[in-house]
Amino acid sequence: MKKWYSIRMRSSKGGSHENGGQHISGAERLVKQPEIETTALEMIHRASNHTRGKADFISLKIETVQPNEIHYISPLRVKEVTNSHPQTAKKVISELLATLPIQQELLFSLYDWVIHDEMTRGAIIVDINNGKRLDPSINRGIRVSHVDWDNQFKDKWQIKNDIFYNERRAEAIALSSKVAAAGTICEICCSDDPEYTTGYLSYQNTFIRVPNMKEKYSPRGGRVFIVDSTNIQLDQYIHFLEKTPVLIGVKE
Repeated sequence: MKKWYSIRMRSSKGGSHENGGQHISGAERLVKQPEIETTALEMIHRASNHTRGKADFISLKIETVQPNEIHYISPLRVKEVTNSHPQTAKKVISELLATLPIQQELLFSLYDWVIHDEMTRGAIIVDINNGKRLDPSINRGIRVSHVDWDNQFKDKWQIKNDIFYNERRAEAIALSSKVAAAGTICEICCSDDPEYTTGYLSYQNTFIRVPNMKEKYSPRGGRVFIVDSTNIQLDQYIHFLEKTPVLIGVKE
């Protein structure tokens, strides 16, 4: 069986992330050997031509992945709701998550954090029972990694979901599907891209796009994973998100 390779890129301006550099972009792929060079060049181009600015620090990491290490999962269902302005986003999110057993005050505080975060490089993990943050690194957060679509499955999925499809959304759906598969109850996310104001929720096996989650031209955004600490083993949960190779599709 042919080996797979994990290719991960992250870029920043003004130095590395660890040295206070401003985050520009990141990308994740799982590919076979013939795709390595093309994929790596695409990622470098992405880091060098982004709406957040031109990166002066680019980290590109390529690692071997054995085929028997890969987990295959199904993608989340996808839908989009109507939201005309950031001022109505809280109401829309509250209605979408009406069956989520969470205090409204906590839900709204997490939403506020998501659209205003400018420090955390990854996602934060929050306990639904008490609002306590569970991830161990304040500035780093959790970086979901080693995830991609199976190409043949993706082509078929794209035909069925053409109304929702573009590459950016496909990446977000793949990442969110892995987050849900880990045992996450709900995910709330909004990009830090100043030109992109649509965020999403992941809840009850559904990826829900929410337009106008933040103000246009805001360079802030973040992600929060809501979990029940009594139903997960935190170390295993984080390891799955950051280290376990996952393909969206069906094993050949």
